[in-house]
Amino acid sequence: MRSWRLLPSRQQPAWTDDWLVTGIRRDLACLPELVDSDEIHALRSALADVAAGRRQVVQAGDCAEDPAECTPAHLGRKTGLLDALAGVMQIGSGLPVLRVGRFAGQFAKPRSGPTEVVDGVELPVFRGHLVNGPKETEEDRRPDPLRMLACHEAATTAMTYLRKQQEITRVPVWTSHEALVMDYELPQLRRGSEGDMLLTSTHWPWIGDRTRQLDGSHVRMLAAVSNPVACKVGPSMTEEELLRLCALLDPARRPGRLTLISRMGAGEAARRLPALAARVREAGHPVVWLCDPMHGNTVRATNGRKTRLLSSVTQEIGEFQAALREIGAFPGGLHLETTPDKVAECVTDASELTSCDGRSTTLCDPRLNAEQAITAVANWN
Repeated sequence: MRSWRLLPSRQQPAWTDDWLVTGIRRDLACLPELVDSDEIHALRSALADVAAGRRQVVQAGDCAEDPAECTPAHLGRKTGLLDALAGVMQIGSGLPVLRVGRFAGQFAKPRSGPTEVVDGVELPVFRGHLVNGPKETEEDRRPDPLRMLACHEAATTAMTYLRKQQEITRVPVWTSHEALVMDYELPQLRRGSEGDMLLTSTHWPWIGDRTRQLDGSHVRMLAAVSNPVACKVGPSMTEEELLRLCALLDPARRPGRLTLISRMGAGEAARRLPALAARVREAGHPVVWLCDPMHGNTVRATNGRKTRLLSSVTQEIGEFQAALREIGAFPGGLHLETTPDKVAECVTDASELTSCDGRSTTLCDPRLNAEQAITAVANWN
């Protein structure tokens, strides 16, 4: 683990107190596991069914999770929406659907730049509650490593609720997040009951399109753990890069081990995905393919606000399914950014870009509200 800290690590916080960070890493290493080996292995087995075409996945939740919303009241509404989406997908496909939340850990976000200018003042960009605060002040935007402990506590509260609900419903809700901040993730590596290395911060970690460097610490960490792992696949991914990633993350070619999350954008999915998926299939990797129709479809409205067109989201979903079926691969499911709140962060189509001023509560990127999310999933067939 120490050697991984010497590898390139993009998108890391600019902490200013190294002694404090070292102490917090030690504290995190002493805290109880958020997830255990039995849960991780159960999810991996379920994902093997997805790879075989016997189940599908709906993965959904906030773009940037607020630890203040890791409460039973908030999680009850979020899991309720997840249940509704799973129900719609199951009606359309006829297959059982795994429920996966961007819950209990989606506290950090990669950003396109380190700073932004607000009212003429340059501030550190908001990187998620794990790192700093969303208020547009120098004090709130200052990276604070103590936030890692607060977020772990919030995730513990969330996991307690999710497990209690599973006892009642007998339907698990698995957790997932982007494994981004190494000072948070590395201390949560533990040995499992079978002697294997597990990342206990979440059931299902993924690597983003900005941190998938082959020589980077993010890839090397996920290559070493027994969790099911995922990687975003954007339009800049080449066939050779993808094959090398698959070789690192799934060297044994085990079903359920590796998920590839396509986030191409409407139009690009139809053009680029068939060749990429065909090469992975030819190489013998039994991956799960998910469609993220959100991140490749972010646009600016006339007023400058970031939004996403529901028409582009549904277009990419259709292109994704057609591309995989074209080469004989199985479309495994959807990865969405959603909220049960009554917001209007995304719009129906381009005709609404001139009037994009509805309610927004997102901490980062625009999310589908419940009605929009159901519409998107209803296009899955």
